[in-house]
Amino acid sequence: MTAAPRPQDRSLPLRERKKLRTRRALADAALRLFGEQGFDATTLEELVDAVEVSKSTFFRTFPAKEAVAIEAEVELWSACLAALAERPLTGLVLAELQGVLAEVTAALDPDWDERYAATRELVRSTPALLSYMAHYRNEVEQQIIARLAERLDLPADDLRLRVLAQLTITAWSVSARDWVHSTDRGDRSSLTARLARTFAAIPAGLELRAGG
Repeated sequence: MTAAPRPQDRSLPLRERKKLRTRRALADAALRLFGEQGFDATTLEELVDAVEVSKSTFFRTFPAKEAVAIEAEVELWSACLAALAERPLTGLVLAELQGVLAEVTAALDPDWDERYAATRELVRSTPALLSYMAHYRNEVEQQIIARLAERLDLPADDLRLRVLAQLTITAWSVSARDWVHSTDRGDRSSLTARLARTFAAIPAGLELRAGG
């Protein structure tokens, strides 16, 4: 699996490393300022001043103020989509999707855990970010569908692909929410174990019967 590009990766061109450093600096400053002052109360001017970049640089890096607030989520799904494009798919597709998520989360930067937890808390308490996150995850769903359609040689409107994409995003959301609020947050193996249990609950849930 190809790891997500990192600012310290000397194999990248200098220009690309600078872009990644600016992106990370903006995301880190955003989480700090939004956490201290609130998302709505923090102006874009305050954010770019904290990193000493211009507004034009900000908008070359992020499409909106909301986008910089969910960068930890974007890191996860960008890496997942890249891995899904490369990973050989054999056997049950749902299990392959679980495997992609497990591999990607294990490879994320060590400080991703705290950044992701801060992102979840910020989104939970900010209506504008809840809406933006829903919009972003809908885009991720469409990209998962497109990649699966290409890899499996199926039409993009195959209902099974939409169901698989939605199940994957929901399984992540359930697992990550429980992990973030647990005492073992920061233990990636615990997150992987939660993912495994959540994915296993999908077929088990379909077999539940009412009335004994």
